Amino acid sequence: MQRSRSFGRCVIGVLAVLALCLAGCKKKPGAIAELSKADGPVEREQGQGAWLDAPIGTKYMLGDAARTADGGAELKLGGGSAFVTMDPYTVLRFGGGSGGSAQIGVELGAISLTGAGDYGLDVGNVKVGDKGSIRITAKGQGKSSVELLVGTAQISGLDGQVLELEVGKVLELGIGPIVVSASPDAGVPDAAVAEVPVDAGVPTSDEGSLEVVGKKAEILMAGQTKWTPLPAGMGKLPKGAQIRLGAGTTAKLVANGVTLSLAGGSRSAISDTLEFSLELGVATTTVAPATEGTVGVPGGGVLVRGSEKGPGKARLDVNAKGETKVAVLDGSAKLTGALGTALDMKTGETASLAKAGAIRQTAKIPDYYDLRIVIGETPTFTVHDPRGVTALQFAFNGKCGSGGTIEMDTDGRFRTPRVTGGKDAANILAEAGSWSYRLVCSGGGAVASGRLVVRRDTGTRPLPKDPPVNPIDPDGRTYRISYQSLIPNVKIKAPAGGSSYKLHLATGGVDELFESGKPSFTIDGKKLKEATYTYWIEKDGVKQDKVSTLIIDFDQTAPQVYIESPSNGRPFEADVNVRGAVLPGWSAMVEGVEIPIDKNTRRFAAKVPKPSAAQALAIRLSHPQRGVHFYLRRGSK
Repeated sequence: MQRSRSFGRCVIGVLAVLALCLAGCKKKPGAIAELSKADGPVEREQGQGAWLDAPIGTKYMLGDAARTADGGAELKLGGGSAFVTMDPYTVLRFGGGSGGSAQIGVELGAISLTGAGDYGLDVGNVKVGDKGSIRITAKGQGKSSVELLVGTAQISGLDGQVLELEVGKVLELGIGPIVVSASPDAGVPDAAVAEVPVDAGVPTSDEGSLEVVGKKAEILMAGQTKWTPLPAGMGKLPKGAQIRLGAGTTAKLVANGVTLSLAGGSRSAISDTLEFSLELGVATTTVAPATEGTVGVPGGGVLVRGSEKGPGKARLDVNAKGETKVAVLDGSAKLTGALGTALDMKTGETASLAKAGAIRQTAKIPDYYDLRIVIGETPTFTVHDPRGVTALQFAFNGKCGSGGTIEMDTDGRFRTPRVTGGKDAANILAEAGSWSYRLVCSGGGAVASGRLVVRRDTGTRPLPKDPPVNPIDPDGRTYRISYQSLIPNVKIKAPAGGSSYKLHLATGGVDELFESGKPSFTIDGKKLKEATYTYWIEKDGVKQDKVSTLIIDFDQTAPQVYIESPSNGRPFEADVNVRGAVLPGWSAMVEGVEIPIDKNTRRFAAKVPKPSAAQALAIRLSHPQRGVHFYLRRGSK
């Protein structure tokens, strides 16, 4: 496999980077862009801060980033003569470039740039004519595409050659020569592609390049002992140099077709053969499709490979003890240890490497599934699994014609997701805990998302019995009743010695009055609800001086479902006997077939076919307030 080489004096960086020149501006820099339209939630990240909601009129300064969710957005540039239209699920950043320019980096998704003017790219310049519009799509780190949508536009290469953009033809930009290809929707005939011999002499470089965002970056040159500050922006990366970053500063290093994106607090080096090593911190390494590249880590190295159609990408995390965590995000990888150990890894798999060279695999993509989830049918659900680890298969439900990937993360911002892909479905392992997931179509953005919880639970805890009467007193104290199935009856005892009694029970501004000739009141639980009540007593028309409080809430730890049969781990018969019981409000289903529940006993029973493709039988229980819950049973092998 041939490794990509750096080409020319400039590279794209992480993803598609468009430089909007601010020539002639000698005043204090103002806003680069302003949010003018939004079809859904839009957020702004100020520098390296937190993502915050961005209302219409939000101004974006140098170093800021914009992010869309399930709707698009429009940003006016400069004085408003040009504007950027963001697709849903797109991230763009206004980074700093040389010569006082601002760079729009498309980190995810795609944008359209409309308006006449000269715009700089790191591989040349783009000139958009009157009423012209171009589209920039992120294709992976170090690779992007530019396409003319309407009007006229031209790009000038670093060698001065001018290329006219044409509607229906896409320019592939990245590390290496510009490639022109037909747009998939252009309807033009296939053209012959000139084959370049392997030994054609592709230009190479004897140094790498870097782009720094932030003020806390330093470099140590080969043979030197003193670290020197690195300014923000693009620059060269000599052989043998070391880079270290402070908090809030990031950097993108590029050499030999490998992009290493460093987070704040990271430390890296480049060897005499232009290979990177990550010594400390978090980084993402990326290679272009059909290429590979290696990054050294304490105790070994990580070889990342791109597929024929997509990039290769892995997340590396090196702690202070020299232990490395590796997660393959795209393509494949091979983790090697200093002890001669090696591990081949696929998309979505994770492993750890000790400083001494020992390898331990921590997550593997299963070739089977316990539970199949159809995207769009049950966005939020809970799995009750006796093992506490469930193999899920997400069926794409026709939402991705060319295949897609499932991303799953404990963080809803998907900063460190597990990733698995497929054409019509994808498998992934989910351990006990809460997870966010989303479906991302190949070449596009996220089209569906949801939340899931996995609990280690057999579903065999007995259901709570009908509640007894709960006695409380009007003594000025606070009482709490946590009910499990039904709100119990409440008995309140009043001070004796009177002939007539009144109980005031108030909540939400409503005071309900109960009368009795005896010093006690029994309140039917059906008249009560989840709420906070205050109550007091009148005896013979005189209000007693003690006002008490009663809090009624639902016991979230109480079992709601009891699965009697089948037993977990027993062989499945051809027809599986499913039996159990539920609290009020639940409905039961297996493989889309509803199981009747007796209204009096709240028990259910049915015979269902044993699972064919799945490894487990899934009993689906749903409740209007408690949501959808799957109880799993596995047969013996």
